[in-house]
Amino acid sequence: MVIVNQKAAPGGTDKVTGSIAHARDILVCLSSGINKVSDIARHTGFSKSTVHRVLKLLEQSQLAVQDSINRRYYLGPLVMRLSSDALTSHQRLITCADTEMKRLSYVTEESVVLDIMMGLKYMLLYEIPSRHNLKLSLEASRPNALYTSFYAGASVKVMLAQFDDNKLKKLIEIINIPRVTDRTVTDKNVLLSQILDVRKTGYAVSRSERILGGFCVAVPVFNYVLPVSLSVAGPEMRMLPKVKSIVNELRASTLKISKNIALMFGNGNHKPS
Repeated sequence: MVIVNQKAAPGGTDKVTGSIAHARDILVCLSSGINKVSDIARHTGFSKSTVHRVLKLLEQSQLAVQDSINRRYYLGPLVMRLSSDALTSHQRLITCADTEMKRLSYVTEESVVLDIMMGLKYMLLYEIPSRHNLKLSLEASRPNALYTSFYAGASVKVMLAQFDDNKLKKLIEIINIPRVTDRTVTDKNVLLSQILDVRKTGYAVSRSERILGGFCVAVPVFNYVLPVSLSVAGPEMRMLPKVKSIVNELRASTLKISKNIALMFGNGNHKPS
């Protein structure tokens, strides 16, 4: 039996504890490639007995499976089935953002992108390409592809900034950052400093970190169960003169989208942990 306790958190926000919260954190570990009971226990702070008990519950529900040879646990077939189509899984998020993304596309005349991060993976969830012939279309040829080793650009920094300090530190230690352009930030200390700046300013800007000549401005979207970023991207020569206005437009849009999410999901003030 799965038990959920609701405890009032500071500020009046209810916090879910108990087996469901444990299951959530353990599933996040499995999605991040942390598959041994001892490693999961160390990562989550749960006892090994708690991890083992919850894993057995997850296994019974086809949310996790254990390899009989190496004894490690992996995401189960039900998870794969539920998440096989990202557009379907996150359709309500797209619905919350669609109107504002169309507005941004109209006022900026550049590509507007919604990204989401799941564990150590992130993906382009939804994109409205620019109407210009010369445009920056981010991974448009590979919709809904998951990326695990390309931690460059404004949108990624915005999503990483939404994790708490402990989770962020662990993620920075684990990830690898290949250099794809001369401007790609591969120094983890520099990356961490830029992520902390995002928390202060509320937005990130990147120039040619992923694509030469590309320019991206991104802001966080709040109240969803996973880190989300909203960004405007285009050629640097067109983006530079209007950076300030794009930041203002993005801030206005993310406030409305975050409010829409809170109203639809009933989880205002939620931040990924």
